[in-house]
Amino acid sequence: MKEKRRFPKMLAIRFVLCTLNYGSMAVLGYLMYGGGVQSQVTLNLPAARLSSKIDIYTTIVSPLSKYALVITPIAMAVENRIRGAAGCGAAVSVAVRTLLVLSTVAVALALPFFGYLMALVGSLLSVGECVLLPCVCYVRVFGQPARAAEAAAIAAILVLGSLLVVTGKKKKYCELYGSNNSYNGKKLVP
Repeated sequence: MKEKRRFPKMLAIRFVLCTLNYGSMAVLGYLMYGGGVQSQVTLNLPAARLSSKIDIYTTIVSPLSKYALVITPIAMAVENRIRGAAGCGAAVSVAVRTLLVLSTVAVALALPFFGYLMALVGSLLSVGECVLLPCVCYVRVFGQPARAAEAAAIAAILVLGSLLVVTGKKKKYCELYGSNNSYNGKKLVP
């Protein structure tokens, strides 16, 4: 930015606009469809339409591309470690990345209810990344808030974010170890 002093104002405006956008979409969606909306967006789409199939396939491809982005730093760190010791080239890179993917698939297949487990971890990481971390970074960059209202707002966001983490983890934990969950006829017990 040319004028760095205007950055906090720009950031605040962007956050307000994004919050209004997401909030209005949620309200409009509820007003349009009511309480009969399925838990996943793709379940609400008409099955016979081509546009619905494109949306569903896009939804399937999106996590795959995110997986590649998430696993790249891990793969690079392992490759650098191995290259430093052995001095190998592209074959090491392919082998490391292949083994990382295969190990992830093996864990997903070996653990029953892997989706619930990922949702359990995801609830913690999502709220931490989207709610708690920005507040902590704000305080770290700008220092302790000078105004009491600002300090109260940050504290309220941190408390509500922590409450979201606890309730999200409790809900997912109950789904994972609830009374109806079993694997091969055996009840899952923590």
